[in-house]
Amino acid sequence: MERVQAKKISNTNGVQKIRAQFPMLGKRINRRTFIYFDNAATCHKPRVVLDRLQKFYSDEYGKPDEEHALSKEATKRIEVVRKAVANFIGAPSEKNIVFTRGCTESINIVAGGFSKGVLKKGDEVVISSLEHHANIVPWQMACETSGAVLKVVPLIDTGEVDIKAYKSMLSDKTKVVAVVHASHVLGTILPVRQMTKWAHEKNIPVMLDGAQAIPHMPVNIQELDCDFYTFSAHKMGGPTGLGVLYGKKKWLEQIPSFEGGSDMAKKVTFENYEYADVPQKFEAGTMPFAEIIAFEALINFLERMNMQKMFSYEQELLHYAEKEFNQIEGLHMMGSSADKEAVISFHIGENHVKLLEKYLNERHNIFVRAGDLSAQPLMKLLGVKGLVRISFSFYNTKEEVDTLVKALKVYLRNK
Repeated sequence: MERVQAKKISNTNGVQKIRAQFPMLGKRINRRTFIYFDNAATCHKPRVVLDRLQKFYSDEYGKPDEEHALSKEATKRIEVVRKAVANFIGAPSEKNIVFTRGCTESINIVAGGFSKGVLKKGDEVVISSLEHHANIVPWQMACETSGAVLKVVPLIDTGEVDIKAYKSMLSDKTKVVAVVHASHVLGTILPVRQMTKWAHEKNIPVMLDGAQAIPHMPVNIQELDCDFYTFSAHKMGGPTGLGVLYGKKKWLEQIPSFEGGSDMAKKVTFENYEYADVPQKFEAGTMPFAEIIAFEALINFLERMNMQKMFSYEQELLHYAEKEFNQIEGLHMMGSSADKEAVISFHIGENHVKLLEKYLNERHNIFVRAGDLSAQPLMKLLGVKGLVRISFSFYNTKEEVDTLVKALKVYLRNK
């Protein structure tokens, strides 16, 4: 097979200036430049985040919650970051923000808390057909523990949730709705405001998995009115091993802690313990405090970039790529929601997804993701074993899309 040569990336929309702020994007992999289309898995880090981590470890390092000067400064800085996160997502207070070790842990905190403090035998938990395993398995475990029943909202042909079916599923038995804000496979953006409104009319709390939404669009928690919202820093361009759980105060106070340890209890005896105040109630043990402190640099960076402008640019890339993909004979895109984030999943025959991933990697230095995408139930509903996923960020370009399209055409021509 012939090798497609990547075009020189243009300065369209100032993207070159943006790319220059991401050290990894200037690296050579296998002695060549590379194209990164695996942003739904994780995003690359701007230099300001790397510099902030380095500065903390080199000049400021100290474990929080101790009495010495380094510790006091770290403790103070973490609370500054907590407030910055609250402002970034429009939360009413920094007390609504719990730091976790990732979106998966955030979901487990909610599911585990409901399994112990809310759910009973015969109750129902509602999720959607679009969920990542991280928002399926914790609720399955919660149902196993409590005797509750898991209900799954079906899809319509466009890859959107069946909104009428969803509304009809809500009942007095429903004790929580836990759905993704935007699908990591099909890109579908769910009508979460309407879904939350209908749930609240029946006094049902709603948790939104925002792992794929918050890196790509403005999010205002108070406008969404959800009871919980979860996301990870690394998918936004922040440090790894750090997540955020937003929760309404009444729910953070009501559900029990996911795990025990230091700092989540303010009084401990051999007979009993007393929870620390929210949000520390859920922050057991040594948290990823260096990553928390560096997260502020990422938040400031994204605010300077303007999330709405980033979303609009990524939508341009999405529509451009969809138009080009539609002209490739033998390529079948999945999901056609009118509201979707910049993700395209497709197949060219179910036996080719991993072969194509390897081909793009080894022959063209184009990095994508292929397989079941941690969504095996969804793959079964779609009637495929796996898909190839192309996921964009604001540092990608139309020229990169052109290079990918040429590579796909070469592959199909020689298949």
